[in-house]
Amino acid sequence: MDHRLQSPVRWGLGDFVWIYVVAFVCSGIFAGIGFALTGDTSDHYGALTLALLVAGQYGVWFAALLFISYRKGQGSLERDFGLAVRVKRLWALLAGIGATLALGVIVTPIVNLTNGQKEQVVNDLAQSQGAKRAVFLLTAALVAPVLEELFFRGLLLRSLRRHFSPVVAVALSALVFALAHLTGGATLGTTAVIPALFGLGLISGIAAVRTGDLSISIPLHIGFNLLTVAQYALLVHR
Repeated sequence: MDHRLQSPVRWGLGDFVWIYVVAFVCSGIFAGIGFALTGDTSDHYGALTLALLVAGQYGVWFAALLFISYRKGQGSLERDFGLAVRVKRLWALLAGIGATLALGVIVTPIVNLTNGQKEQVVNDLAQSQGAKRAVFLLTAALVAPVLEELFFRGLLLRSLRRHFSPVVAVALSALVFALAHLTGGATLGTTAVIPALFGLGLISGIAAVRTGDLSISIPLHIGFNLLTVAQYALLVHR
């Protein structure tokens, strides 16, 4: 038997911080490479630059999680961070759609106060087309939900639970998850949906604690993003 399975994990909050910082820097560097190769600008960029930016963030998250799992954990994304797919729990996709609708009721009055300013992701989708839109939709509907659950409900939440009660750990991880979405640009439209993201973080965190893995959290997040992306797509084509 692998000796790592018998040793306590050594990853924790410090790993969350350095991975987040490194990924943030790498996303900027990778996007810069895209700008240099294509002549894109921050206001107008294509599919290659977007793909590199995504790789700089989510690719680094995934590689770093593998690294700390192997070096400081049990050598398994499932055992360390709860990565799991359970067919019988795919109903959570529908629950994610329901959560989007319910949280939307809360957010709508706040969004109205911003005079209809859209979240940055809506503006990005509206300006995209062709290959860029395909990269954007794939990222929003699949890559982001899976990696964000691994990072926030896997690494962060499990690290927080070593120091706080489950209730406090879930609340803190949800807050960090919501506020992390401001790093792409704290516009009024983006800030207005922070309560919905916090709500998603709470629901997903509770599911992760109760199941002991991400088998509900991941499809829940996918369902949340799928309906959101569908709504944005309808707005784009109006």
